[in-house]
Amino acid sequence: MPGNRIGSHSNCPIHSTQVKSISSVKGFFWKSKHRRKSSIPLDFSKISSLALKQICNEAERLQSFPLLSLAAALVPPFTKLSSNVLAVPLETSSIEAQRCIDQRPCEVESRGCGPCGELYFQNLDLSRNAVEHRTGIEFPTMLDNSISGESNSSFPPEVLVGTGSRTMTIIRIKSLKVYAFGFYVHPFDVCEKLGPKYASIPESELNKRQDFYQDLLRKDINMTLRLVVSCNGIKIKTVKDAFEKALRARLARTNPDADFRCLQTFGSMFPEDIPLNVGTTINIHRTADGHLITEIGGSQYGAVQSKDLCRAFFDMYIGDVPFVMMNTPANVCIVSWLILCSCLFSEIHADFDYQDALTKSIIFLEAQRSGKLPKNHRPSWRGDSALQDGKLANVDLVGGYYDAGDNVKYGLPMAFTVTTLSWAAIFYRSELQAAGEIENVRAAIRWGTDYFLKASSRRNHLYVEVGDPVKDHECWVGPENMKTPRTVLKIDQNTPGTEIAAETSAALTSASIAFRDADHTYSRRLLNRAKSLFSFAKTYKGTYDGECPFYCSYSGFNDELLWAATWLYTATRRSLYLDYILEEAVSSPVSEFSWDLKYAGAQILLTKLYFEGQKDLHTYNQQADSFVCSVLPDSPHHQVYISPGGLVHLRDGANSQYVTGTAFLFSVYSDILATHKQKVTCGNKKFDSVRLLDFAKQQMDYLLGKNPKGRSYMVGFGKNPPRQAHHRGASVPKIALAKVISCPMSFVYWYNKNVPNPNELTGAIVGGPDKQDNFEDLRTSSAMTEPTTYTNSLAIGVLAKLAKHHAQS
Repeated sequence: MPGNRIGSHSNCPIHSTQVKSISSVKGFFWKSKHRRKSSIPLDFSKISSLALKQICNEAERLQSFPLLSLAAALVPPFTKLSSNVLAVPLETSSIEAQRCIDQRPCEVESRGCGPCGELYFQNLDLSRNAVEHRTGIEFPTMLDNSISGESNSSFPPEVLVGTGSRTMTIIRIKSLKVYAFGFYVHPFDVCEKLGPKYASIPESELNKRQDFYQDLLRKDINMTLRLVVSCNGIKIKTVKDAFEKALRARLARTNPDADFRCLQTFGSMFPEDIPLNVGTTINIHRTADGHLITEIGGSQYGAVQSKDLCRAFFDMYIGDVPFVMMNTPANVCIVSWLILCSCLFSEIHADFDYQDALTKSIIFLEAQRSGKLPKNHRPSWRGDSALQDGKLANVDLVGGYYDAGDNVKYGLPMAFTVTTLSWAAIFYRSELQAAGEIENVRAAIRWGTDYFLKASSRRNHLYVEVGDPVKDHECWVGPENMKTPRTVLKIDQNTPGTEIAAETSAALTSASIAFRDADHTYSRRLLNRAKSLFSFAKTYKGTYDGECPFYCSYSGFNDELLWAATWLYTATRRSLYLDYILEEAVSSPVSEFSWDLKYAGAQILLTKLYFEGQKDLHTYNQQADSFVCSVLPDSPHHQVYISPGGLVHLRDGANSQYVTGTAFLFSVYSDILATHKQKVTCGNKKFDSVRLLDFAKQQMDYLLGKNPKGRSYMVGFGKNPPRQAHHRGASVPKIALAKVISCPMSFVYWYNKNVPNPNELTGAIVGGPDKQDNFEDLRTSSAMTEPTTYTNSLAIGVLAKLAKHHAQS
């Protein structure tokens, strides 16, 4: 049983110049022991023997080659330097090739798996730095603090693909070493966005393809230029002014309609008193969503969101008309080699059809409906069920949702499903409208709230469960044919259940906000009932164990009380609820958001209010940050286990609920941070909205198919989706309602058979793999194959976000 837990600031950056020497870096592959710390969702510890041969041959051939200096973006042309820096004219630098830093052959061990076998890289030390030979300056082979020791980067890991230096000759006598630089690219980005089009093209042919240059810029690939100053006297104002001039010309060429105000904003971000002493490190990052970010000496000084500016910046060095003309477009050699290497490591998928995944996620909720189904019901194999629910208690309890693969209606997870679904409808309303799904989401919410209005019709009474879980689990039949008892459980003054009453209050409150514009009368009705339930929850306190052992409250009821009060304050802005939050409520930093533990959700909602001016909520902002810090694998305060393939893993048994829960909160918090130009602080590191959304996307992409198994964990979606979901309705074929079914034999007929379900449970996100990314698609493996309503309700908001984000890009 899934419930059983036992078992930027929007503006611009920087400069321009010329180059010295470049070197390729071989051996950038991930060792498997580091994969848990890396956020790149690729299996870089495996490679086919054929791929290995191609890569080694390519690496040997490319031991030495010239490349235009990508560090030119950081120092202006020397003819423009202030006379205070150099008092005599300088000659143009020559371009010299530097040999491969590491020319050792690939060291592998064959494991013999599959037609080509699998090879594992051995003795690969990612902590070893690359040395730029002219200046002696070292560069980490990967910009990833978990491996290279970087302490302040909040950007995705990137691989060093080239180093170089700028040396100027003074009066043909003295050689002045001005700087060294390293050029880094996100390999997964390159492979994912350029691999499908270019990986199969020979390099000799690729060098002639002008569209490659444009795609490299247009596809918004994460890349970084790191410059290390090796002489004193360079002034930041000189660098800034030269860059503004060069970028203005490029912007005009690449997009005449670009907003040139970004250049002015960029200039305002660089105090003229920034020292550029020997050893000063300058990083310029381009993020996939169009941020150009500048770090100097470990501190971030500029963050500008302008894809035009990002493309103009790197167009100066990898465009078809580079700032410094080279004899050969060797930049193509580096990137084509990177594409070849990374694309042959594992099967790569392009961005998913998030719109389709969103639609199917909602369809799954329809398959979980109990009661009299509407005419527009989409899962054709489902029929009416449980039409006498509540009769034993002389109350109408028809409707609502079955929580997972059985036929019981549990109040606590059903309420959490409605709360989180309503949150998605509120926060991602425009995204759901753009996807054409807002009405389907509202219908899904109403299916739950209509039921809760019935279940709470008597004051200080709430019906919290319908069905006998023990008897239900002794029979494997669909809801249309079930004959098991429909026992009714309730809470009241004598048998309190604070968790369920408060969660139901939160569900009705959040739903009232979701319906405020669509159905004002219904919205007011929901809100009034929510207020009554909250009063009931905090007046008659006590934990209700009636839903154990399936939905026991392990966390207590303080989180639900805070959660409900937060939603009521959000809906009403009444001081009554704020006073409760500030004076009575209990909160705690956590690493989980689930049907049992709501603190993180409340903390993020309250952080939004804090950013909007409610400064007495500062503690909740700190706790929201703590949640993020505990999850991110590159945070100094990381606590949550991340599987080798990059998946959040808290528990075996419907673990995907924690994945979608984390992804949803990260997505919401990302938008809140972006709106208010804030960051999350984790010790000595800061993470921006881009990093949070990237992590949310990574988690959802894993479930949709970007994982070590290369398979989807959503039924009816993507490659090799689950076909044996642990679900009665999906696994049992349609049976005449009058037919008598033997419960013991039902397991023989439909449960224990290793065959696909006859009915597709479209959109269901199953429990998912274990902590080592292993998965078996067997109905009998309920921990891996059973879906839940709350897993999907948590996925809908982030899928809507990704669908719109993907459409815009």
